[in-house]
Amino acid sequence: MGPPLDAWLAELGLEVVDGSGNTGDPAISRDLVLDGERRFDLRVTVAWVDGVGLSLWAYYGDEAMEIPKRTYHRMLRASFDHPFVKFAMTEDDRPMLMTELPPSAVSRDELGRSLTRLVVVADHLLEETAQAAADRGQLPDWTDRTGRNAALLATYRADVEASLPEWSPPPPRPRRGLLARLLGCGR
Repeated sequence: MGPPLDAWLAELGLEVVDGSGNTGDPAISRDLVLDGERRFDLRVTVAWVDGVGLSLWAYYGDEAMEIPKRTYHRMLRASFDHPFVKFAMTEDDRPMLMTELPPSAVSRDELGRSLTRLVVVADHLLEETAQAAADRGQLPDWTDRTGRNAALLATYRADVEASLPEWSPPPPRPRRGLLARLLGCGR
């Protein structure tokens, strides 16, 4: 019998937007939409399979996006640099950020840490992986946006960041217009 996934997600203050299976089924999944401090609208699937454990994957970008080799390489490097997460590609070349928990490690707090880990890594790699996260690498303007799962991050963020490489946000890059880019001005 699986964990009380619906109860744990409710206790963590997270809204389920879709899912399949019922509590007690040998396999169930729940879809969430999570926000970080810098990356928003990260769709995450949490799936339990009896005997296998809990798998969590965040769809990192849109379907059928062309991902530059440099960005793909950075995503693969992040799999090495960041413990407990890995990047993968779906059959339709959609990038995913994943983490897994074996059955013996599954608890509400480990679920909270795992969800937070996906969000924090997506926050950290936002600029470096923009080509995979947004159409043509143009990230939306999220400056005035408030995250929908602040309590989750407040509870687990410090614990998660202690296990990740040291990080600080990159300095903002000035946006140049098309003409300036074509003429090579403002570098």
